Amino acid sequence: MAYIIFLIVILGALAGVTVFPEHLLTAYCKFKFKEFHVEVYGEIEEEGFQFEHCLTYRTQHTLESWYFPIEDLQKITIDNNIQQTGPIFFLIRKPFKKKKYYEFKYYVPINQKEELASDLFGYESIKVERALKTRDTEDVDLQYMQKRMKKYTKEMRWKINQNELFGFIINNSDEVGFDFYVPLVKR
Repeated sequence: MAYIIFLIVILGALAGVTVFPEHLLTAYCKFKFKEFHVEVYGEIEEEGFQFEHCLTYRTQHTLESWYFPIEDLQKITIDNNIQQTGPIFFLIRKPFKKKKYYEFKYYVPINQKEELASDLFGYESIKVERALKTRDTEDVDLQYMQKRMKKYTKEMRWKINQNELFGFIINNSDEVGFDFYVPLVKR
């Protein structure tokens, strides 16, 4: 048995594989303890955004159903022959006193001011001069994203508006990605 282990170690060394004790300890701790997790941030940068003309829609629902209004908004722009000039994005505001429903405001950038016959939709311009931005191409967990940005800004000693998160839906030809922005209050 010892001969087999020795042979495996020799073959591993010849293949360039080395295992240091700290690698083994880290792997063991990650496997054994759920709370042993080192947060690795994706690229987070400071960036703002601005849109002169946006069709808006407000609603309240749970975080899990954030995507429901998006197809309706796309259908409305097509049915009313409105030219969309940018990605659909939304603003999430935390509910008061730990309520289940969040306030969502959806924005559809358009090329000029449009008045729709429905009272459900509004119109406005939006400008966020300074915000922290990160991209997520995997799954969208809005609560996790809010916590992640809050933790990052705390470590960097920046102040953010903790009650707001903007999410941009980026459609590439082969995948859908999301850009998340948290407005900076003061640096």
